[in-house]
Formats: sequence, C-alpha cells, structure tokens
Amino acid sequence: MSYNLDLENTNIPARVAIIVFLNQAQDQFKLRQFGDIVYFSKRKKYCLIYVNQNGARELTIKLNKLHFVKKAEISPTSELDFSREHEEGQINKLASEAEQILEENEEYKQ
Repeated sequence: MSYNLDLENTNIPARVAIIVFLNQAQDQFKLRQFGDIVYFSKRKKYCLIYVNQNGARELTIKLNKLHFVKKAEISPTSELDFSREHEEGQINKLASEAEQILEENEEYKQ
C-alpha cells in the first residue's frame, strides 16, 4: 500500500525524497535549486530533499555528477509495505522466534 496511490485522482504531483550526502556542510545551500530541503544534518553532512516523482531518477543521476556531492539516492520509503497484514505477519514471525529462543535457553538451564 503506497501513499502515492491516494494522489492518482488529484492534480497534486507525487513527491519522492532524495537523500544527498555532501562533502561539506555549507554545500547544502547549493541544493535549493533542485528541490525542497526538508531536513539537513550538519554533523553527518546529508540533506533530505523532496522533488517530483516523474523526474527523480534523472535528478539523482545529475546530483551524483556534481563535485560537492558524495552520493545521492532515492529514499526507499515508497517501497515499504505499511499494510496491516504485513505488520501482523512480522509480529507473528518475531513472536515465534522469541518463543524458540526461550525454549532453547530453558534447555541449557537444566
């Protein structure tokens, strides 16, 4: 279930986040022409910018070619599954793994 599916019947363009790792912290100001800077980490020297989804791949390639950019990649948030069935499956899987570990530990205690 993608949050971009809700935007199909509207005039609002779908947006995607691009994570841009910089060589120097002050280079963040040069990224304003490419998209909306949503977050910037001075210590880790990376920016999170939002751009329209239809030109994101080309922009990522263009950003990777810039001299002040170490690496640029599209954020994987659109690929995540937020459905209830998936979450319940994950919880059940973790619960069964925890029970199995508890059973193994009880055998060692005796």
